[in-house]
Amino acid sequence: MGAVDVQADGEHRYAATLTTAGGTTSSHVVTCDEGVLEGLGATTADEPVLVRRVLEVLVRSADEAEAAGRTPAVPEVVDLRELDRQVPDLLPNLPLR
Repeated sequence: MGAVDVQADGEHRYAATLTTAGGTTSSHVVTCDEGVLEGLGATTADEPVLVRRVLEVLVRSADEAEAAGRTPAVPEVVDLRELDRQVPDLLPNLPLR
């Protein structure tokens, strides 16, 4: 699996660098909000873990795309509220502990 480097970059905002297993590096901003956390029954302390778990899923997806000869397509801005709307089963199924 590729690598994830993520750091807090403000309230409910994170700066991330993803590196695929093939060596492709990309920079991203991840945003979250209280509503997402509340919907998951998570706390503010769980937020960094949630962000990391989402990025791990995205880098695995990018690895698979790269291995299949496609260009990895991870959005520059990852809005967890929008991601939850688009893929409703993803966030609730990520382990936070």
